[in-house]
Amino acid sequence: MKNWYTRQEVADILGISKATVYHYAKQKKIIKIPNLHRLIREARYKQEEVDALAIERQRHQPLGLRPSTLAKQLGVTTQRIYALIRETTLPVDELPVGDERTIYSIPDETAAWIQQEIERTASTRGTRVEFYDAKFDIVLYQLFRTQQGQDMRVLRNDNQEWGFYLQSRTWIPFTNGIHIYQYEAVYPIHRPNSRVRGYTDFLLPKDLQESFDFLDFIYQVWGIENIRIREQETHINLSIKSGVITLPIAVPDILTESIIKKFLVLGDIVFGEAEWTLISGYRRTTFDLPNNLLDELQEISKEKGLSMSEYVEEAVREKIAREETIE
Repeated sequence: MKNWYTRQEVADILGISKATVYHYAKQKKIIKIPNLHRLIREARYKQEEVDALAIERQRHQPLGLRPSTLAKQLGVTTQRIYALIRETTLPVDELPVGDERTIYSIPDETAAWIQQEIERTASTRGTRVEFYDAKFDIVLYQLFRTQQGQDMRVLRNDNQEWGFYLQSRTWIPFTNGIHIYQYEAVYPIHRPNSRVRGYTDFLLPKDLQESFDFLDFIYQVWGIENIRIREQETHINLSIKSGVITLPIAVPDILTESIIKKFLVLGDIVFGEAEWTLISGYRRTTFDLPNNLLDELQEISKEKGLSMSEYVEEAVREKIAREETIE
């Protein structure tokens, strides 16, 4: 009967890398079976030692969320979660994993604070990871079509998995929709990346079909490279890079100027015959800061996952709100 594990098996059982298995053996946490005559090509480790360590690790395993899991749930980068972990004085469990790294486990109380902080500091403009999946090259609410001509839109379920919902609310994972049911994308979603001259902001109610028709048009004209999207419960925040753009396709009849203007919340739009001019709702300005304060501003903005302009805007808004409260 087999009473040993290979290095890969130990790594899989303990959830560590093969290099860490080597370090564990050096530290005598697990016992490597001697191979004096080098008759066995692969290192082997005593099963009982590995099993005992696995039980011990499980007993002391924190029950909170991993930073990557919380980041996925909140639609932000893992780096953003680590930055907030460094800021908080609330508890965060640390579980050493050999000599290489430490696994962080975030208790419910700390996770709730992180979520509140992200919501408090969030810009209305989403990051690309919120609405675009590079692995499948798909974007939120992108239009696909079945072999029978039925329209399907790309969505994410409660587990943040990409796929489609049937009218019966049956969930179809994206890979099944493509490979088994042969859904096909109706249009491309990429365009050349334009220089940022500000953004023009729109608010699209989810209960209007015109909102999704407008998204289809935007994906084809601007591509995911020149927009930002943040999904809310009842609406979609859409930001498009400002500037003049020549329309490569005709504007659908359903998208009248009055409907598009109703979506507009910040900035302006001028409709031309074959081109649109989007005007930013922001005015560019400059101000002088001491070098040390500028460096500090840059560092804080980076830690919060914001641009310096976004951080300054947030700080000014909070200052104005406090002044209004005092008055």
